[in-house]
Amino acid sequence: MLFNTSIIKKLQKSNLIGRGCNNFLVADKWLSVKNAGIKGDKFVVCNVSESEPGMFKDEYVLKNFSERVIDGIKIAMKFIRAKKGFIYLNPEYFKDFQDYLLPEISAQKVNIELYEKPLHDYVGGEETSLLNSMQGLRVEPRFKPPFPTTHGFFNQPTIINNCETFYAVSLINSGEYKNIKFYCLSGDEVDNSVKELPVNITIKKCLQEFGHKSSDKYFYQVGGGAAGFCYNYKQLNRAFAGNPSIIIYKKNRPEKDLILHWLQFFKNESCGKCLPCREGTYRLLKLLEKQYAGENQDQAVINDLIFTIQNTSFCGLGKVACNAVVSYWKNICPKK
Repeated sequence: MLFNTSIIKKLQKSNLIGRGCNNFLVADKWLSVKNAGIKGDKFVVCNVSESEPGMFKDEYVLKNFSERVIDGIKIAMKFIRAKKGFIYLNPEYFKDFQDYLLPEISAQKVNIELYEKPLHDYVGGEETSLLNSMQGLRVEPRFKPPFPTTHGFFNQPTIINNCETFYAVSLINSGEYKNIKFYCLSGDEVDNSVKELPVNITIKKCLQEFGHKSSDKYFYQVGGGAAGFCYNYKQLNRAFAGNPSIIIYKKNRPEKDLILHWLQFFKNESCGKCLPCREGTYRLLKLLEKQYAGENQDQAVINDLIFTIQNTSFCGLGKVACNAVVSYWKNICPKK
């Protein structure tokens, strides 16, 4: 696929938003790296860490469109004149997709290295944690600013985009982009599946495209199986915010199992960098374990702890750690 020097104009015309859920315009990010005045090399990193439960679209993209992903990375490298690119893969994808990616990298004659993300490292998907991981540092987020666009890999200007973003870039460059993206569906009474649908589709319409009729027998977690928000069947006429994932739950799922599962996940995945997330997720889990065991707990204390975790955590992990719990209590099973 030929590189077109007008790629930035095409990206601007498409209004392509990064598909990693940060909602940042790709053209703006690339221009920031292009115009960074720091001397030395520039880099491109394709983020395929995908560790949010209920998210498996990147796996689908790699399996079916690896040549497009490589082409998109190659286009980015040429635009900023980067000598080297990286594909940052979670351990499962590193094992499964080397045989897809390495021949394509060789065929397209581009200097791209595969990098294996540490095992069970949820926070490693955050862009600055990813850079620390690649540099052999503790896997935790950095202070921002400066941003990776000017101080990324070894403090050099770096483009970091999700693999679906590079897939879309390739389509935009060849004039085949149709303003659609990939959505994931999983959960009770459905098979895991992926569909490519319009960017601004509502949750309800997305479910219909997958063949599911929403009803009061179910509730829906949107945005992933850890950080996603829970909605009842009347709240689905809204656009997606964050990850394009829907998990269907039968309404009779035991509340205790769900709440403690979500909290245990974030307690385990906290990197430990900041006190609100490190201690807050642990303390919240312990309070609710006692409550579900029959011990009375002060709901005001629980609410205050949730507020503190959401509003004082250093990075996004802590800020979203209570999304599922709070939205479940608000929309599915209101607390008295």
